[in-house]
Amino acid sequence: MNAKNSQTFLFEPQQSSRKKRVYGPNVLSLSPEEQRNLGFAMVLSLSDLDSFLAYFAGEGGPLWLRMGFPDKADRARSETGGDHADEYSAPYHPGLPFDRNLIEQLRARYPAAAQRDVTPFLDAMRNIKTPQEIEVLRRNGKMSAEATRDAIAHARPGMYEYQLEARARFDFANAGAQGLAYLAIVSSGASLNTWHYFNNRKQIPANGLVVFDYAADLDHETMDITRTFNISGKFPPEQAKWYAVDLEAQKAVIDLLRPGHTYEEAAQAGMEVYKRAGVENQWRGFPGHFVGMATHDVMRVSGPVKAGQVVTVEPIVEFPDKQIHFRVEDTVLITDGAPEILSSAVPKEMREVEALVGSSKP
Repeated sequence: MNAKNSQTFLFEPQQSSRKKRVYGPNVLSLSPEEQRNLGFAMVLSLSDLDSFLAYFAGEGGPLWLRMGFPDKADRARSETGGDHADEYSAPYHPGLPFDRNLIEQLRARYPAAAQRDVTPFLDAMRNIKTPQEIEVLRRNGKMSAEATRDAIAHARPGMYEYQLEARARFDFANAGAQGLAYLAIVSSGASLNTWHYFNNRKQIPANGLVVFDYAADLDHETMDITRTFNISGKFPPEQAKWYAVDLEAQKAVIDLLRPGHTYEEAAQAGMEVYKRAGVENQWRGFPGHFVGMATHDVMRVSGPVKAGQVVTVEPIVEFPDKQIHFRVEDTVLITDGAPEILSSAVPKEMREVEALVGSSKP
């Protein structure tokens, strides 16, 4: 993109006739009219990219790049940075990760061009959702919540964790989702207190708790939903007590997610609930993250609450020695008024959750 005159150029590989026939045409292989209909006024061969850069970057730049870490549907920028750190610490690795290598090659080929980081500008735009994004997020919230609801409705003693995952995954695909926001977390028994447990191979213990954390990826927008339930359909007294604390804290946070408040104020409201219950040592600041093109989306949750932001609220109450873990998580759209819970199609009130478990006919 040329920032001076707003021109946009797309570079794509030149396809052979066989590759076009096997994989379908890319944008470069389409007719000029078809390219314009897709919004591309200038489509060039990837082999022309360096000639193009030599002309523009050779004049001294600046060359705006995403110099921050990349992200993807299920990985935030910081998490990708952690992945890179793991690669660096390995005794044998192929060199720099692709995105870091790209920056180094551009610096070597065009030393006169001053490299500037466009990441903060991209992230600021991503943090406030457009009306089109909000519409997709609403659809995804409903779709993912209904799939969660259906899986819980089919949950019965004797089931395996992967059977709950399979039920929801079918519902995602059947409703038109293109992929997953993240790998399913269906934790129970000895794995219940592993926050990001992905194996999902065990049989769920009788009368055991299940943490079910799963959502879809729809039209490049993600979602994040968690519900905790007892596979028997009934919380014993101690479990009921801590479920109520977790839910009360979540509601207290959500209630302050309105412009005019800060995320720190919202977090303090949740902390007060924990303090009254005597578990303030379990509070970890604001219990959530932004959601959008990535499940753990760009920017840190702090400062003023702004309309157009989409954030999760997911407080945790747990006692590993008792195999107790409660996490009630919703994805919330900040509006000019009351917060909108995008994942509201799956219940979270204790009695409603109990009634939902195993309610569908086998």
